[in-house]
Amino acid sequence: MATITPTQTVNAANMAKNWGPGVTQNAQKWQFKTLNPKRMFNSDPQRAQADWAAGVARAQAQGTYATKLANVDTAMMANAIATYGTTNYSAAGTNKAAKYAAKTQALAQAITAAMAAAAALPGGKAGASDARMLAFKHTMESYKGKI
Repeated sequence: MATITPTQTVNAANMAKNWGPGVTQNAQKWQFKTLNPKRMFNSDPQRAQADWAAGVARAQAQGTYATKLANVDTAMMANAIATYGTTNYSAAGTNKAAKYAAKTQALAQAITAAMAAAAALPGGKAGASDARMLAFKHTMESYKGKI
């Protein structure tokens, strides 16, 4: 006769074994929910920014960044890079090409404007070179978040 036994502990091996197949089996559900949200992710950008800032402040107060950095398993990281990271990185050149192409017009205009700002300054050595470099840098910074 079968018995019912309450689970008193969590089995880490079972968790690890079931996670990958669970993610794979839920891919279509993820796609559907992502393409059909109850509310658009960008429906309230001001609130999202405030929530993000609060989360960053909370993480800073708790020392989360330093703790996570100290706990990095570099052997696991190296294995992941060798196992699938390089392949995924390479595939991004194809997979993200359209996204990059959509931004190239604005990016080219920004670079052109930065080059013109630098070229408008007098040539020469030392301070003049620094001024041209900073003009380029500051012009490019003015486009941050807009491209």
